[in-house]
Amino acid sequence: MKPLLLLTGGNGTVGRLLLEQLRRSYRIRITTRTVLDPYPAIFETEDEVVVGDLADQNFARSAVEGCHAILHLAANASPAASVGEAFGNVSMMSHLFSAAREFAVRKLVIASSIHATGLDYRDGVHHIDPAHAPRPCCSYGASKIAVEALARLHQDAQGDAVSCLRLGLTGWPLIERQYAHTWLSTGDLLTLIDAALNRSPGFGIYHGVSLDSTERWNTKNALEDLGWEARDRWEVDTTQLPLAASTACQLFSTT
Repeated sequence: MKPLLLLTGGNGTVGRLLLEQLRRSYRIRITTRTVLDPYPAIFETEDEVVVGDLADQNFARSAVEGCHAILHLAANASPAASVGEAFGNVSMMSHLFSAAREFAVRKLVIASSIHATGLDYRDGVHHIDPAHAPRPCCSYGASKIAVEALARLHQDAQGDAVSCLRLGLTGWPLIERQYAHTWLSTGDLLTLIDAALNRSPGFGIYHGVSLDSTERWNTKNALEDLGWEARDRWEVDTTQLPLAASTACQLFSTT
């Protein structure tokens, strides 16, 4: 029987991109905060869907019980979120780590975000190093830094395989110029998730961006630790893309 993977936020944009690939290696338990009606066509009968809020420690515990690995995508991902709203992400993660310790789940992959060091990007830094002190551009980014710290704390104590993936623009077409150097193709996303789920015990924070975006984001440690490297290039001529009229976060410049 295939091992059981907990996929939190599996009904979101990124989760839906991953389902077909994940089913090849895992049975999947998907968490969602709301009842799915109508039921998404992308879900299959063998997928286990549980409804609840990971901010509820009891629900988080029940979601983790029996699982062999966790892929955590669920979050309030709005750059406009208040501190209180964004830091609900930390509570969710704390509950999942507690349950992972209790049930001896040894593989954890956590979606972080390039917003964790968005001010470096805004200020024009090239080859931003995930090992350097982060500079969040919004409360959401700050919450992801706290999640990464909890992940480091957990891995130091448990010795598990724990990866924090600072994902860029994922699951959306590249239609505005500001987003070009943050883009992550679906193909590169799939190989990154696979590499993180199959890593040996250890910890790392990795930038998830595609090849043309590595000019701005250092991804060398992902190659060293996970054997992953970006391969996909921009699908369009980015010099011809229009500037967005407005952006939701100071990560992005309008020039």
